[in-house]
Amino acid sequence: MDFLSALTRYVGRRVEVFQTTQYVSGILIGVGDGFFHIQTSGTAYGGEPPTTISAARTELVRIIA
Repeated sequence: MDFLSALTRYVGRRVEVFQTTQYVSGILIGVGDGFFHIQTSGTAYGGEPPTTISAARTELVRIIA
């Protein structure tokens, strides 16, 4: 089982993603070929579009809940 196959089991859960140059937290909403998508928290004025993250540049994904 590769990293993205394992990550697919956690779609819908809150995650923290650590990369060399950034940190992203939110809800894992999808896993694709080489990428996965996180819905980050929006502001009081509306939500933000999903963040697409490259699996190759990911150091760690922590499953929160």
